[in-house]
Amino acid sequence: MHVLRSLPAVCALALVVFAPSAASAQNPYARVTITNQTDVAVVFDAGWEGQAAKEVVIDPGKAVTVGTEFAPGPTRPKLTVKYRQIKWVPRVTVDLDSGHVDPRTNNPGRVYDFNWRRTNEGTRLMLSPR
Repeated sequence: MHVLRSLPAVCALALVVFAPSAASAQNPYARVTITNQTDVAVVFDAGWEGQAAKEVVIDPGKAVTVGTEFAPGPTRPKLTVKYRQIKWVPRVTVDLDSGHVDPRTNNPGRVYDFNWRRTNEGTRLMLSPR
């Protein structure tokens, strides 16, 4: 008699433990937003780890947001950005940390800004975290 009473509870527990959930079925999502705080259009290549890079153009005062799904694990993917600080100078390569976000929201993830910075070598285009 005691076994029959606990059987429904055991079955309910088994359903909770072994049933796939919608949250676990969805891969995590990473997002990066890059803004242009300069007075000129900025052209750069951007690509997630393991994916081909794409050319991106951001007009002055505008932003672009890029995201990707990634396999569950302890690390988040990085977005590699390549850009020129000035003409005729080799491109700068920067790996940007991403923000883990819910893809159904408008969360910008991690935000990075292109700005002009004065250096000993003159004014340079720099990409830095906000």
